[in-house]
Amino acid sequence: MKSSTAQHVGECAFRLLGPIEVAVGHRVLELRGVRQRALLARLVLARGRVVSVDTLARDMWNGSPPSSARTQVSICVAALRKLFRDAGAGEDVITTEAPGYRLALTRHWTDLAEFTDRTDEGYDLARQGHTEQAAERLQQALALWRGPAFADMTSDFAELEATHLAQQRMLATEQLMVLRLELGEHRSLVGELTALVRENPLREQLRACLMLAQHRSGQRAEALRTFREGRILTVDELGLEPGADLRAVHDRILHDEPESPSFVEPPLPAPPQRHRVPSQLPAAGSVFIGRRAELRHLDETLTPDTPDRGATVCCIVGPPGTGKSALAVHWGHRAADRFPDGRLYADLRETAGRTPRQVAGQALRGFLRALGVPPEQMPAGPEECATLYRSLLADRRVLIVLDHAGSYDQIGPLLPGVSPCRVVVTGCELLMDGGTATVLRVGVLAQEDAVGLLTESAGVTRIAADPVGTATLVGLCARLPVAVRAAGARLAGRPHWTVADLAERMADRRRLLDVLSHGENSVRACFDRVLRLQAPEVTRHFDMLGRVSGHTFDVWTGADVLGLGVRDAEDALERLVDLHLLEAAGRDDCGALRYRFPPLLGLYAVERHAAPPRAGARRRELALTTTGAGDTTAVRNRASREQAGS
Repeated sequence: MKSSTAQHVGECAFRLLGPIEVAVGHRVLELRGVRQRALLARLVLARGRVVSVDTLARDMWNGSPPSSARTQVSICVAALRKLFRDAGAGEDVITTEAPGYRLALTRHWTDLAEFTDRTDEGYDLARQGHTEQAAERLQQALALWRGPAFADMTSDFAELEATHLAQQRMLATEQLMVLRLELGEHRSLVGELTALVRENPLREQLRACLMLAQHRSGQRAEALRTFREGRILTVDELGLEPGADLRAVHDRILHDEPESPSFVEPPLPAPPQRHRVPSQLPAAGSVFIGRRAELRHLDETLTPDTPDRGATVCCIVGPPGTGKSALAVHWGHRAADRFPDGRLYADLRETAGRTPRQVAGQALRGFLRALGVPPEQMPAGPEECATLYRSLLADRRVLIVLDHAGSYDQIGPLLPGVSPCRVVVTGCELLMDGGTATVLRVGVLAQEDAVGLLTESAGVTRIAADPVGTATLVGLCARLPVAVRAAGARLAGRPHWTVADLAERMADRRRLLDVLSHGENSVRACFDRVLRLQAPEVTRHFDMLGRVSGHTFDVWTGADVLGLGVRDAEDALERLVDLHLLEAAGRDDCGALRYRFPPLLGLYAVERHAAPPRAGARRRELALTTTGAGDTTAVRNRASREQAGS
C-alpha cells in the first residue's frame, strides 16, 4: 500500500482532489497565481507524459494565449523549479523534453494515482468476495477527496477533468454503500444515504441503497416514499419510468417478501475499466516541411476544451498530391498529448467490391476493437455499433483521423456524438456542411518550403551548389509535395546526377510525368488513385478536357469539348472544381468565368486524353482543332446556335 503523502526526503505530493496543493515532505508550497496552478495541474494530469509548450499555453489561457505565451510559460516553469529547489525537492521535478516539459512522477506522489489504485483494488476485492477489505480500500480512496477536484481553478481543461473525476468519485461511493449494506451497516447508513440522495436525486443506485437501508431498519413506509419521490422526479425531469433494478427493489419491499441478497441487493456497479488507449496513427513521415499556417489552424480549431460541445470536425481538402494525409498525421502526432484517451485512424479508400457503407462499417468495428470491446460483445448491426461507439466516446478525449474520405456515407457513422473528441477528415472534396465543420484548404508549398523538402530528400550539397537549377526544378514540380518528393528521390537514387541533369530531363513536358513516377513517390500513381474513385462521368469529363490542357477556357469551350449543353457543361466543370481536379482562373473581359487545370494534373489529363478515343469524341476533337481552342468567340457562337435550336 502506497503512503497517502510524500514521505521520502525530496519527494513531492501533488493533490488535485480539492483545492490544488503541493507539498515537499511536510512543507506545503505557496503557489503564486492562476498560471502556476494551471501549468502544474496540466503537467500532473499528463501522468508523466511530455506536454508541449503550445498545449500548456493554450490551457493556461483557456484557448487564447497572448503572443508572449511561450516566454511566459518558460518563466512560469523557472519559478516552479526554484520553488521546488528551495523546498529541497531537487532539480528533476519538471524536466525539459521536446517539444515541452514533463513532470517526473516516478519519485513523487499524486492523490489522483492513489485514488485510482485504491478504487481498482477495492473493486477487485469485491469481485473476489472480500467485502470487508473492499470497503476499507474504497473508504481510503474516498478519504483522499478534500472537496471538488480543482476547486480553486477555472480553466476549461480543469473543469473537463473535474467532471470526469466527479463521476469516478460517485461510482466509488455507490460501490461502498452496497458493500456496507452487505456488512449489515444499514442503521448507520440511513442518514448518510439520505443526504447523498438529496444531493444526487437522479442516481438510482443510491436511491435503491437508501430504500434497502430504510426497510432493514424497520422504516418500510419511508422506503416506499423514497421510491415514489424518485419516480415523480424521474418522470417530471426525464420523462422516464425508474429503471428495472430500482423497480425490483420497490416490488420486494411493497410485498414485504423475504430479502434474498442475490435478488434484493442492487447489483454491484461494474468497476470502471481503465480506458484502453488506442494509438493507431501511422508513423509520421521522416520529413515534414512547412505548413506552419495550416498547423496553426489545426491547433486553434481542434482544441478539446469543453465537455458539452459537439465533436469538432476539420475537413482538410485540396488537389491530389498536396500532402493532406501527411499534414493530418503529422499534426496528430504533434498534438497527441491533447488526446490522452487515444488516437484512432482509418484509411477510407474504397477497394473493389466494397460500398462506402461497408468501408465505414469495417472501420467502425476496428475502432470498437481498439477501444476495448471484446469480440463476444461486438454488436451485430451497424446502427448498434454506431450507438456503442458514440457511448464509449462520450466522455473521452480522442482524436479521430478519417483519411482519404470519398463520401459522407463513409464518415457519417464514424463521427462521435456530443463529446470532447475531435475529428480530422482528409479528401479531395468537402463532404460536410461548412456549418458543422471547419475547412482547411491545402495547396502547393511555398517556394522556400518546396526547396527545403527537396533538400531533405536529395541532400544539402547538390541543392546548395545550384540555387538557380533548384528553383527551376521546384518550378517544374509546380511546388506539389508529391512531385518534389519524387524529384528528391530521383536525385537521391542518382548520386552522379546534378540538379541541372534532372531539370533538363524534366524540361521535356512529354517526359515530365515519367521522370516523376518511380517508386512510392509516383506522381502518376497518386493521380490514378484519385481518378479511380470517381464516378464514370467525372472521369470521362476529365479525360475529354485534356484536349484543352495548357489553356484557360470558358464554359462554352467546355461545352463544345464535352458535347454538352451550356448548363450541363457548367455543372460538369464545377463538379471537377469541387474535386480539386480543375480550378477557377478568374473572369475574362466579358465577365465569363474561366477554368484551367493545375499544372501537373493538366499533363496527366493530356496523357489520358491521348488514349484511343471513341469516334464521337474524335469528331469533336477534330472540330475543336479546326476552330482552335483559344477561339472562344466562334465556339461560343456555335454553342449559342445549338442551344437556340434545341
